[in-house]
Amino acid sequence: MAKRSYDQYCPAARALDVLGERWTLLVVRELLLGPKRYTDLLEGLPGIGPNVLAERLRHLQERGLVKRASLPPPAASNVYQLTELGEALRPVVFELTNWGLNLMGAPKSDDNFRLSWLMRALEGTFRPDAARGVHETYEFRIEGEVLHVRVDDGKVEVREGQAADPACVVTTDLMTFMAVGSRRMSAAEAGERGLATVEGDPEANERSIQILGPHLDSLGPPGGLIGAIQARLRPEATSGLHESYEFRVNDEVFHVRADDGEVEVQLGAAEDPVFVFTTDLGTLLGLATGELTPEQAVADGRAKEKGDAAAGERLWAIVDAGETALAS
Repeated sequence: MAKRSYDQYCPAARALDVLGERWTLLVVRELLLGPKRYTDLLEGLPGIGPNVLAERLRHLQERGLVKRASLPPPAASNVYQLTELGEALRPVVFELTNWGLNLMGAPKSDDNFRLSWLMRALEGTFRPDAARGVHETYEFRIEGEVLHVRVDDGKVEVREGQAADPACVVTTDLMTFMAVGSRRMSAAEAGERGLATVEGDPEANERSIQILGPHLDSLGPPGGLIGAIQARLRPEATSGLHESYEFRVNDEVFHVRADDGEVEVQLGAAEDPVFVFTTDLGTLLGLATGELTPEQAVADGRAKEKGDAAAGERLWAIVDAGETALAS
């Protein structure tokens, strides 16, 4: 089928002739993180069909934005990567990402989430003043994803995979990453509680927080940390349920609303919660990483429960604690 064109002698129209098809710009977004195999792209673009991905890659190659290459051993894989023309779209994607922050709102229960998408947003929202004069790389290992951020005198670039020579390596879970970055918890406290480990220069870790952290909650209301909690919920565990559970964590109040297969997190108190859980942020993060059980938290006096005990059991079935993020 012939490609559709606006048939306008205009730079914007010409650009949209190349990038305007659904999924095309998201393929570019993924390749801005580095060269990728076809299967990596398929995994990183949930919802795209194999035939659509193949067609978009073919189109981008024909227009000179993408090329195929072979990685050297030990990888020895065939990958897709951006050409110089494709790399020139980096500031375009940054600005589109920044503009899109205004539209984020609360995540829906069926929204997909990947850490690389969050980190891509930070490329456009970091603090340039804190990054000036800094030449170092930070590696983050968060819930199975490995990324690194290279800071070069006021410029920031996010890439997937391990860094060649990182100034520090941070291993943690998503919620702790969000909490430390938004200054709800210090890096020292996260380490003391066993929620994060830092290899390398602790001062470099602090610089990474100063440069990247202040805008972690800029991912639209209700904020990045709440969005991270949403990403941990299990909608399938809410089948047949119509109830809300309230959390009181330090000075913040939010609630989880379950509605027969759908679940979402909202800021503020619930209208009629069947269960209320009061604790501090460190304990909540310990629960999220599997370092602590609700029963242990209550028994140790670190948390209080109010309401129907059976509802509490339903809540913890909905919250996906999973394996500890620091397990080897």
